[in-house]
Parts: sequence; C-alpha cells; structure tokens
Amino acid sequence: MSNTQQLIAVDATALQTLIAEVQELRREVRCARIQPEQEWVTIKDYAARHGKSESTINRWIANGTVETKTEGKTRMVRL
Repeated sequence: MSNTQQLIAVDATALQTLIAEVQELRREVRCARIQPEQEWVTIKDYAARHGKSESTINRWIANGTVETKTEGKTRMVRL
C-alpha cells in the first residue's frame, strides 16, 4: 500500500462552510447526554406512542393488559 497523497481544489467559501458545520456538530456532540427511556409514562403519552386513544389504553388497564401506578394524582403506565 502506498502513502501517496492526492491534492484537490476546493472552493474557499465551501470549505469554510464545511468547517463551520463540523465545528457546530462537534459542539452538539459534546453537549449530548444519553438518558435512559422513562420506565413509566402518563396514559396520554402511552397512547400517543402506541397510536391508540386514551380510552383504549384505559380499557387495556381495566382488563390487565398494561401495568399502572399512581404518582400523586397522575396515573402512570409501564412501558
């Protein structure tokens, strides 16, 4: 394998734009934090995730299809 380099001509403005974009991506990556998915969500959120109505989710709760808990006055569903 040879270690030859090939030079190419690049428009200076395009290069500056690319450099700025890479720098912005680096900043975003450095700031990114991975968080685990919530184990419990509201009935409304659960319904939205599953493309169902809240009344469908309430039926699933009533017949034991999904597990629930109450936090304060909010009923939560386990994902």
